[in-house]
Amino acid sequence: MFDSSSDPIVNIPIATPFDESDQVDHDALSRNIERWKKTPATGFLVGSQTGEEWFLSESEKLEIARTVGQTLDESRVLIGGIDCPSVTETLRRAEAFADVGAEMVRIRFPRGESTLESYFEQVLARSPVPVLLMHQPEPVSFGLAGRPAASPEVLAGVANMDNVFGYVTDHDLRFEVRVRDLVSPEKRFWICNGSIILQGTLIGCNGTTTAFSNIWPEGLHTLLKLGMEGRYEEAQPLQQHIRKIDAIMLPWLASGVKASLKLLGFEGMRSRNPVAPMPPDEVDKLEVAMREAGLLTD
Repeated sequence: MFDSSSDPIVNIPIATPFDESDQVDHDALSRNIERWKKTPATGFLVGSQTGEEWFLSESEKLEIARTVGQTLDESRVLIGGIDCPSVTETLRRAEAFADVGAEMVRIRFPRGESTLESYFEQVLARSPVPVLLMHQPEPVSFGLAGRPAASPEVLAGVANMDNVFGYVTDHDLRFEVRVRDLVSPEKRFWICNGSIILQGTLIGCNGTTTAFSNIWPEGLHTLLKLGMEGRYEEAQPLQQHIRKIDAIMLPWLASGVKASLKLLGFEGMRSRNPVAPMPPDEVDKLEVAMREAGLLTD
């Protein structure tokens, strides 16, 4: 069974594999999951920007979730991604994810502070599974902080409600440390980006869900553990490798993640039409950085 108390937790927002006809490749997805199961990653999220969520229909997301759930073992958790300002629609989607095996849903804070507390009071009371909150006001912008969805007091107040598993930060750590101070230590508090893992542990983060989790979950798990133990000097070289890869990869969003995964031998790493692949000269830079980090050895 998934051990929700075992920190640190690395969650993978799964990159969606597509075949040559631009359809979801479920066979490739199952084989990719088998590879990720050999890593310390314990969370698997369907419906994220890394997974090209806006390019997927709801039925495709649910079928992807079903395939992932059938491939995972009991020590891992399937999470369904939801971004919706409607209480009724959010609950319908949560039920749909639960029906295909999701044991948790990730819900982004709606971009409207005036209704935020009322929204979560209703959603959390009726969600069929626990909720992972994500403070990501500008989900289409990888690696950049957006305008906060609400004050630290409001965000923390929601995070402390019943049926909340945890909270995922945005990139503004000056803001997020204020949230951390107000959130119960019983709730998980995760950092959102691979390049700031160590900084995240300094403010009390004990897990991560980030695009980089697709690439090197072992590295992120080790880095989180070192940071949580206060072994910052020992952790710096690893953090620097991750920052270097991230700086090359992340500007190309999901295409950059898929270029990294293709170098690692993962299957179906095409972006959905009309998104262009990462340019070859950038892929060359990425390959060099990944070899320097020891991720590519052949």
